[in-house]
Amino acid sequence: MIEARGMRRLGFLLVAVVAALIATAGPASAHAVLDRSDPVAGATLTVPPSQVTLAFSESVTTDARSITVISPTGQRVDAGDVRHGQTGSQVVAGLSADLGRGTYVVSWHVISADSHPVSGSFFFGVGVAPDASAAASVSTRSGSAAVSVLAGVVRFGAFAGLSVLLGAGFFLLALWPAGLRQLGPRRLLWAGWGVTLAAAVGLLLVQGPYGAGQGLSALARWAPLSTTLHTRFGHLVLLRILALLLAIPLLHAIVAGGRRAVAELCGLALVIAGTQAASGHAGVGGDAWLATAILTVHVLGVAVWMGGLATLVLFLRARSGRGRADDRPSRSGARVPAARAAELAGVLPRWSRTAMAAVAVVILTGSYQSWREVGGLPALTATAYGRLLLLKVWFVALALGVGWLAHRWVVRNYRPVVAALAASRSDTTAGLTAHSVGPSSTDIAARPEVAERAVAGLRRGVMFEAGLATVVLAVTAVLVNSVPARTSYVPPFADTVFAGPLTVQVDIAPTRHGPQTLHIYTFDPAGKVAPLADASAQLSLPDAGVGPLSVPLAQVAPGHAIAQGMQVPLAGTWQLRLTLRVNDFDQYVTTLFYQVR
Repeated sequence: MIEARGMRRLGFLLVAVVAALIATAGPASAHAVLDRSDPVAGATLTVPPSQVTLAFSESVTTDARSITVISPTGQRVDAGDVRHGQTGSQVVAGLSADLGRGTYVVSWHVISADSHPVSGSFFFGVGVAPDASAAASVSTRSGSAAVSVLAGVVRFGAFAGLSVLLGAGFFLLALWPAGLRQLGPRRLLWAGWGVTLAAAVGLLLVQGPYGAGQGLSALARWAPLSTTLHTRFGHLVLLRILALLLAIPLLHAIVAGGRRAVAELCGLALVIAGTQAASGHAGVGGDAWLATAILTVHVLGVAVWMGGLATLVLFLRARSGRGRADDRPSRSGARVPAARAAELAGVLPRWSRTAMAAVAVVILTGSYQSWREVGGLPALTATAYGRLLLLKVWFVALALGVGWLAHRWVVRNYRPVVAALAASRSDTTAGLTAHSVGPSSTDIAARPEVAERAVAGLRRGVMFEAGLATVVLAVTAVLVNSVPARTSYVPPFADTVFAGPLTVQVDIAPTRHGPQTLHIYTFDPAGKVAPLADASAQLSLPDAGVGPLSVPLAQVAPGHAIAQGMQVPLAGTWQLRLTLRVNDFDQYVTTLFYQVR
């Protein structure tokens, strides 16, 4: 009863954590970012443009609704002929020829190369300076929260099913072949297969509406599915489904006691893990082949560890041929029967070594993937991706701590049993040679014994470790839908310049194009705060001929001026010109440059 109540509480905790983590997945998290646009965000044009061009950091997939342009009256003025430009990372949409004066809002929604949608909007003016308040009142396209949550659930199912299928298969084939003759392990194996297949089909159905920002009703339409089937992501998922279907007769043969299908099953397992790795962040970038190969090994290591834990729970609850049917000890201090002790001694030490090797693989490959997606230590705490990764590492470390305690238990309790069994086999061989007899009942009784209560305690520890592994999979499902920290993180800019006798400290964050916050601090030659009578700033991008753009400054304290929401529309090397007036007679000008991504 205690174990059942504990498992119910743990199950409730895991469901709550999984739900909370999946709920944090936003509908517009992705890998690609908008590098530049034409017209430039916030620009004032004297001549109406004939088209809108967007350039992203990587190739993107588009449809007829990927770019919409809204007029000051709320009408669409794009021609609906969205197409790629000179490269796969450029998207172009034609505009009507009769654009009038006013503020126009550009709303875009595309699918990045790693299968995730990215969206946003900006505005420009024709004949007049763009009105930010008017642009904010225009409704722009956004994704469906329900579809986003459903996509997160399906991704979690894909990770969990794959881990159980591959991990249970490895455990039963390599460590516990006798388990294939028991109903529970066979059900676990087929459950992993079924969940993996259902999740793959779900990914095909949900990817189209998810990528296009459509609602749940789009799941029943052919057009979104057709779009998915013609993408790289769709091809990978179809290959996974094919591998799962081909595995059916092989799994039946293995369960029936055959061993000839093991090599073929290993090949299909590699395909399943490889398609999972290639369909996410690892499949894009300059070193995609290396990242995909390493992540495939990572997926296999995770499956051996986490799927093995699920199978180990069944193994610790199972009974041997001469063991007790009930896994709960009948009385305090009861001992495991000799046959059951032999079975435990044959499997647990090998699992302990296997789990340590799998964890080592997971840590090494995961470290590479983390470096690739994060880039540097500052991004760990400054980005949502980095904080999620730290949460995942914390749960992994907790699971490893529980696993280490289980490993020490196995070493303490079963190393003597394994040694006794080895000695017994040696004695048996010698006895058969000399007298053709086996070990006596006295020899068996002399073997070290293990209390059933201790095995039950180990089982509870393994169940807790498996629960932590489930949380790790849930965090991973959110991570694959988040913008990698290497992409989203931009370091703040800080510099000190001189303006006449003034020392000027300038801080700007973030340094990505879009809204930024500028802080200016002024000090006199003695290092004391130097109050300003007035301060103004101008921004320009000489390489693109943009500017000067006026930056309104507000003095919030003596010697401290700030500009919140400073609009920087393009990436590049920007020039910031500061004009600082100390009194009615003394005014100083200084210029500095900083890089915007």
